[in-house]
Amino acid sequence: MLEFLKNIGINDRTILKMINENSEAVIQDLECNSDNAVDIIDYLKELDIKVIDELLVDRIDLFLKTKREIMKLFSKFNIADLVKEINDDYFNIDYIFEEND
Repeated sequence: MLEFLKNIGINDRTILKMINENSEAVIQDLECNSDNAVDIIDYLKELDIKVIDELLVDRIDLFLKTKREIMKLFSKFNIADLVKEINDDYFNIDYIFEEND
């Protein structure tokens, strides 16, 4: 399960945490939408976000969206400042969702 993550360098420890801390339904959704998840991971890497493993575990919902949706959310912010905030504390990713509430 989640072999596609291993193929892009996500370690076994992170994958095990993802499985243990998220419902089976969510893990299956991620598996079914693996292309979207990989696109989002690549986008976050392009932005220089360093806490992708933590986001995969605790904010897995982020990876169930499309890259276009995530790019649109990020575009509402100064990306450099937001990336710094997220790298300092990955829960700051919530800023991109709060704007839409």
